[in-house]
Amino acid sequence: MNAFILLIASLLFLISLAIYVASRKQLNHLQQLIHGQNHQQHLNQELSALSAGSRGLGERFLKLEKDMRLLRDELDQMKNQQQAASPYGYAIELAQKGYDEERIAELCHISPTEARLLVTIHHTQQQAA
Repeated sequence: MNAFILLIASLLFLISLAIYVASRKQLNHLQQLIHGQNHQQHLNQELSALSAGSRGLGERFLKLEKDMRLLRDELDQMKNQQQAASPYGYAIELAQKGYDEERIAELCHISPTEARLLVTIHHTQQQAA
């Protein structure tokens, strides 16, 4: 009878040990799943933060492009005003770029002699530089 009780106790011990090992494996598996979900949530949060940051950068780039367009327009307007105020300044610029005297005289509405003088002076300066 003692042997029978010892056998039943041993079987119950082995069954409980098997249940413990199986539940431990299942618990580890659940912990891995939870850890994976937490990692996934963390990655989703990082992705959301990166997305928000890139939207912010996109908006800043658009603003910079708009500002650059405005500055370019203002610069063009200033050049046009300068050219209108001083045909000689524009003529000098054209001479430095290598335009011939006839074209400078035509574009700046100055005499061919003045254009020739500007080309001579600024062509010499350009070669010296």
